[in-house]
Amino acid sequence: MKQLFAITTAFLLTCLFIFIIPTQASAVEDDIVFIHHSCGNNFLNQGLKTQLLAKDYIDEVNDIYYGDDLQPDDGRPDSLGGTPGDNTNMNHWVMWFNDYLSGIQTFDCSNGSNRIIMFKSCYPISNISSDGREPGDPFSSSQTMANYKSVFRKYNDADGVYTRSGNDYNPLEQVFAQNPDILFIAVTAPPRHFGPSDATNDTEAQRARNFNNWLKNEWLDGYRASIIGQMNVAVFDWFDVLAYPSDHAVHPNRLKEEYGGANGDSHPNSTANSESAEVFSTLIDQAYTEWIEITSVKNWSLY
Repeated sequence: MKQLFAITTAFLLTCLFIFIIPTQASAVEDDIVFIHHSCGNNFLNQGLKTQLLAKDYIDEVNDIYYGDDLQPDDGRPDSLGGTPGDNTNMNHWVMWFNDYLSGIQTFDCSNGSNRIIMFKSCYPISNISSDGREPGDPFSSSQTMANYKSVFRKYNDADGVYTRSGNDYNPLEQVFAQNPDILFIAVTAPPRHFGPSDATNDTEAQRARNFNNWLKNEWLDGYRASIIGQMNVAVFDWFDVLAYPSDHAVHPNRLKEEYGGANGDSHPNSTANSESAEVFSTLIDQAYTEWIEITSVKNWSLY
């Protein structure tokens, strides 16, 4: 009897593993879309797109860039105007994900949908002028820590809703929580160059580091803790990959010299993009596996 029980238990556990915990090879192919500007375009073309297309769980790699237009979702305003692709500053993301999410999901798809959404602002966002004042304003173009944080969460307010031009807007964490079938990947903005003339100062650059640390640690941990069992958000700290550390003796939190930091341009060079693509490849594998496993278990539990 004990032997029969052990065999039966082993069989059931094997079935559970096969049908509930999928491997990458058995995962449904999805499309990915990357909302970006010039740094993201270089990143895609100098290593990232090749890495993504090599994934057995990714079918198409799409991107939204300068000049691209999307129609707003039903009942939502065209808040980013004629060419939303021109707008990727921090103060645009709440509008992107409240007013255009359906359009993002279908953008350039020949079949299926963009179930993985990457988004990033460009390097000027790393010039953070001040800490600002809480609760912050997600629609403000003023580059402060408080304003940046307000994009992702509503500060100390139970209803968690912003209002702009008579329309309600959720901070990103609420949009993400309402869409567990999408994997969202926030990519931090690159650091600024240091030479031949400095594009930022030590205080601004440290604030950029502090915000990115907050995003990938405090905010992300808080999101996952408050939305129990939801693993549909990841943060790729591109700034950290590209920048000297905060304790660097000469150029703290600036674009490393080998990545183009001395060339008077904050666009990471081809070496930076190629090496970053390898780092991102590992991150997306982990993020996708965690997300698809949780999604599969939740779907199975409905039956």
